[in-house]
Amino acid sequence: MKLYAQHGFQNGQKVSEGLRNRSLDGVILSPRDISLEKLGDQLIEFTGSFPQADVLFDPQYYACFLAGNPDSRLGSLLEDYGEHYLSPRRRSQLESESVVAGELARAIRFQANRPFSAVIAPNIVIPGSCNSIEGVIAKHFIRNARRVATVEGVTKRVFATLALSRDALIDRAELVEFLEDITALDEPPDGFYLLVAANQTDARTEIYHTDVIAGWMLLNYTLSVNGFQVINGYSDIVMPFLGVAGGYAGATGWWSNLRAFSLNRFAPEPTRGRQPLTRYLSCALLNRITTFELDALRSLFADLVNDLPSDTSFELGADPGRNEEAIQTWEALRKLNEAMAAGSITVGLEHARIAITRAQEIYALLGESSPIRLDGKSDGRNLPSLLEGLDLFVQLAELR
Repeated sequence: MKLYAQHGFQNGQKVSEGLRNRSLDGVILSPRDISLEKLGDQLIEFTGSFPQADVLFDPQYYACFLAGNPDSRLGSLLEDYGEHYLSPRRRSQLESESVVAGELARAIRFQANRPFSAVIAPNIVIPGSCNSIEGVIAKHFIRNARRVATVEGVTKRVFATLALSRDALIDRAELVEFLEDITALDEPPDGFYLLVAANQTDARTEIYHTDVIAGWMLLNYTLSVNGFQVINGYSDIVMPFLGVAGGYAGATGWWSNLRAFSLNRFAPEPTRGRQPLTRYLSCALLNRITTFELDALRSLFADLVNDLPSDTSFELGADPGRNEEAIQTWEALRKLNEAMAAGSITVGLEHARIAITRAQEIYALLGESSPIRLDGKSDGRNLPSLLEGLDLFVQLAELR
């Protein structure tokens, strides 16, 4: 499974370093966070210095319904890219398939004229039921993506954006019907750029839900067995499990809003909180813990440390920055991807189940003998939902 950086604010040299040390296979650029002028410079750097890397561009068209709100946080998205492909839209406007085709043409043309490895076609987010007006509009975008790209003379791979709220994954009957529609197209795309949208900024409880995990894995499995490549944006620690289900690639970044997808990222400015604590992604725990917790526990539980090159930045008493934290995340996820998603689905499911069970055992030991109390984001409450979601996926996919 390929691993991409989910680009965002304050990139600095994070992505370049990740590509340089081969912890990353590519990057998905965010127009919200990079001006059109800097985009050109970034493309020259990535394609020149890292020719092996996949360089993709998320058009972030799904923010079009917010583009008319002057308080929205669209950054460079509307200011620099509006004249090329993004305009404020109402839902009613996109009910016309001809209008959708025009929107696709603008976004695809913008990418086709630049050295991206593939084209990501735009779409909106399905906020609730797949059997809705938004679901119909989303199918308009998916159905026409490849046809419009062909008219525009695009020979690169085309990934249709499929963005669903986590609520849409819970209604399985409608989800399956939607999948049947988009896997039986006359002119299908080469793959899908799959996004699962949380409803709130702190997405942990929403994403780590049995039905959401199972539905997300089912999407990857169904699309992959039908010949599509699936890139899972903002997938973070769920990524290895999606790889087990057949996912082609996953992406994550260095801020919480680059690790879980939500339209709240574009909504009017919320009350600012404190800067998040630097954390270490432990493969053994399938979770992040703070550097303070790592220092307090590493001598008691050696398995918490991943034994990877980036661990040198997290030695006892060290004060790693955001660059080091991002590199450590990508290295840890690559290790998890290779451990779980490198063989058949049967083997991968067994490895995934073993990893979750082992993490639960370590958390149980921590509960018995830890000298400190883990904070709310560091505990293992995500693990039962992962395990139950894994088992539900096996049932839904009829793999047992």
